[in-house]
Amino acid sequence: FPFSGNHYVKFYWGTEEILMPVYTTTKEAVAKHPNVSVFINFASFRSVYETSTEAMSYPSIKTLGIIAEGVPEQQTRELIKTAESKGVGMVGPATVGGIKPGCLRIGNTGGMLDNIVMSRLYRPGSIAYVSKSGGMSNELNNIVCRNSDGVYEGVAIGGDRYPGSRFLDHFLRYQDDAGAKVLLLLGEVGGTDEYDLIDAVKAGRITKPVIAWCVGTCASCFATEVQFGHAGAQARGDMETAAAKNSAMKEAGFHVPDSFDKLPEMISEVYTKLVKDGTIVETPEAETPNVPMDYTWAKKLGMVRKP
Repeated sequence: FPFSGNHYVKFYWGTEEILMPVYTTTKEAVAKHPNVSVFINFASFRSVYETSTEAMSYPSIKTLGIIAEGVPEQQTRELIKTAESKGVGMVGPATVGGIKPGCLRIGNTGGMLDNIVMSRLYRPGSIAYVSKSGGMSNELNNIVCRNSDGVYEGVAIGGDRYPGSRFLDHFLRYQDDAGAKVLLLLGEVGGTDEYDLIDAVKAGRITKPVIAWCVGTCASCFATEVQFGHAGAQARGDMETAAAKNSAMKEAGFHVPDSFDKLPEMISEVYTKLVKDGTIVETPEAETPNVPMDYTWAKKLGMVRKP
């Protein structure tokens, strides 16, 4: 990344080139673009607290995405408190972001352009998901597109012990959004946020079909509690095990498969049922957009050469 004074950086928009302005301070960027409401912070854990705090001091910023891993938990809790007091929606830390197909992408969700096209993330579907894991959110994009009409919206909230937003925050949005027909949850061992979702379903606040699975059921195969890769992926009591949460969600009326490998089949079953009863009206698939191949990549593949 070119660290210099104010300048422009060239990007491709399809086959055309566009120039994006780059500023040395958030203050100037916000002043020059007062309608901007989303701040995506790619700073490392060393400076993410200061830069995120500054971003939230500007009233126009309503959504904050923090990509960095390793943010100290005390700083994360202070950022969450600030976000709540200012009415800012926060995704992360330790997230790849989120995506609303046909609208916007926060962070690196969906991967490279060829994967976005393959997973049909260029136009909205009917299934809205929330995942803790960023890598698994990309797997969900693939699974959902192969077993339904695709993703309506997806968010990876991050695997830290104190995520900036919780499952319930996003599922309440999805419940109130007419475009989201099916809600999909991919949780994991550790934490109790799934139980808040169960309470919302029992209270009638969430009425749309919910498909859910918590990964980490293999933890019961070990003699002692296992700390998985995410900071929050460790059961600190029987209620926090993946098996207990899957069982509780199933009892509450969630669509819970017997194992993760049965999840695609479950998504297909629920989707097909909603199509048959008219809840989801399928539309003809539009022509797949062409994605120009990068010249350097094409040259490496032996597809082009200079004259």
